[in-house]
Amino acid sequence: MSDRIALHTLAADACVLPSDGVVPAIDYSRFKYGDGVASIAFGRALADRFHAIVAPRDGERIFVTSSGYGAVPPAARSLVSPFVARMRRLAPGVELKPLRVHRLGVSPGDYATMDAAARELAVGAKSMHVDPRIDVSGARVIALDDIRVTGTHELAMDGCLNEAGASWIDHLYIVDAHSAAGRPSLESDLNGVAASSVEDLLVIVDSPRFVPNARLAKKITTLGRFDQERFLAAVPPTVAAWILDAVERDGLSHVPAYATGFRRLQLTAEALAKTTATA
Repeated sequence: MSDRIALHTLAADACVLPSDGVVPAIDYSRFKYGDGVASIAFGRALADRFHAIVAPRDGERIFVTSSGYGAVPPAARSLVSPFVARMRRLAPGVELKPLRVHRLGVSPGDYATMDAAARELAVGAKSMHVDPRIDVSGARVIALDDIRVTGTHELAMDGCLNEAGASWIDHLYIVDAHSAAGRPSLESDLNGVAASSVEDLLVIVDSPRFVPNARLAKKITTLGRFDQERFLAAVPPTVAAWILDAVERDGLSHVPAYATGFRRLQLTAEALAKTTATA
């Protein structure tokens, strides 16, 4: 069995998030590209909402996970720590443990731009699994995610968590946009509100508690040469190295949608390194 809670539900005729409130459009967009302050705010807000609605029992065993991923965490993973910390204050008698759901395979492109059919191909029914050494049987699992659009990812998560023996699954979202799922570009549009330019991305990288994630790595990989140069020249070398490593570890360097951009990014990074060394 499962249940669903969201901080903000997008109306069927809506195409933007509000400018203020619990989920401001700018904060949501910045969160998707690594703004850790926004992650903390959303993680805590989800814990407050869950505790108010569900009121878990003392002694209850609960695992907290994000959306499933391969090698590099998505933005949703940054919600887990602030959520768990807040819940431990709100419900000290509850046994809370972080959990990771592993995802097999690599998306052939940006999941946010895919329609329902493409998402089903990218996230198959058997694409997720829990480490069999972790005993989830009989426990409640809270799955944190940024947005629900078609529900494809939710079904895949339900499949693997039920197979692992979870007694109940709570899906907690920052935004539930399922009623507006007919617009393929909706999720991508929401993501890009405050992350449409290199300048926007540099502000996020320079923000307090910045947490790099898979979406940022993909974004930088798909930029043109000039924008990649501007980005790499402005960020700390550790951030540039993290992005290059993340793309390789996630297997994106072999995906047609990212391969050319990744090679261009490598060459740009090498050229900048040589310039710095001879300066």
